[in-house]
Amino acid sequence: MFQHNIKQANQLMRSAIPLMVKLDIPPTPYNYGIWYEYASNKNPKLNQVVDRALRRFGSLPAFVSKELFHEFLLPEEHKHAQRQGSALKNLTTSLGDETTTVSSELAKFNRTLRDTKKALKNANDATQIEQVALLLDQGTFKANQAIETFGRSLFAAQEELATLRAQLSDAKKNTELDAMTLLANEKGFERSLFTLIPHAEDDLTLLLIDIDNLGEINQEYGKKAGTSLIRYVAKLLLGQLPENGFIARLNGGRFAMLLSETELGIASQLAESLRNDVSNQKIRYKNTKVLLRQVTVSVGVATLFGDESPTELVERAQHYLLYAKRSGKNRIAHHE
Repeated sequence: MFQHNIKQANQLMRSAIPLMVKLDIPPTPYNYGIWYEYASNKNPKLNQVVDRALRRFGSLPAFVSKELFHEFLLPEEHKHAQRQGSALKNLTTSLGDETTTVSSELAKFNRTLRDTKKALKNANDATQIEQVALLLDQGTFKANQAIETFGRSLFAAQEELATLRAQLSDAKKNTELDAMTLLANEKGFERSLFTLIPHAEDDLTLLLIDIDNLGEINQEYGKKAGTSLIRYVAKLLLGQLPENGFIARLNGGRFAMLLSETELGIASQLAESLRNDVSNQKIRYKNTKVLLRQVTVSVGVATLFGDESPTELVERAQHYLLYAKRSGKNRIAHHE
């Protein structure tokens, strides 16, 4: 994106803009960058990801465009510059100083080489040649020192950038973490769903699991008891999560479980096992030692159909969850 001349850039934008208009892509800076690069066909991996997303969703969700822009177009050392501006500014200044120093020494060495060539033309005895050789040796030594120092600075800069990227990765994860249960939150669930669906082939199943009568439990035992119950159920569900599964707390006592490469029959068996396990628990609120009334969950199970979108999959799972609730709770519901 940053390597074309003005004429090339204009040609690429003339190709990119009709594509954006045809696909109803909003004219945001991220989208302009993505579709400019897409039209250039310089990054096959980016084009493959975009093509898969278009086949599945018919468009590019805003957060997907942003992620693709940061992953494929923005140089690593400049990613998230606003949040890490100070550290990157210091690093850039330091490297700038080092670059100036090494450039200066190499310029001096270049002049030394020119002077040496001239001196050798006029050198008539061993003493003169020895002096020229000494001058060249000194220049070589200084230039080599500058290059070695710059190499160490570059290595240190790489380490510092790796540390910054790790910190940013941790911060990003924290924004997708539910503080109450330490599971993923709704944003983390959405990201996982959009990541899995392009690669799924009718074998991605979503379980929406909701604690029954949580509002009544809060009223009867207090909200702290309800919070403790949510944490308890979260641990219970996490303990039964398959290796190919992902779990998040969406809100209140509702959880989402994504199962890759899992057809409806197997997923339904797991949902029934989870429901039964929760209903058999005898749970005491640790602050008062009071035994809570029977705790149950209802589960809606939906497996991806064809080119179904993420929104459609979630809506179907919500429909089945609502059906389970209306049918008496403490049960699962899915497509027959």
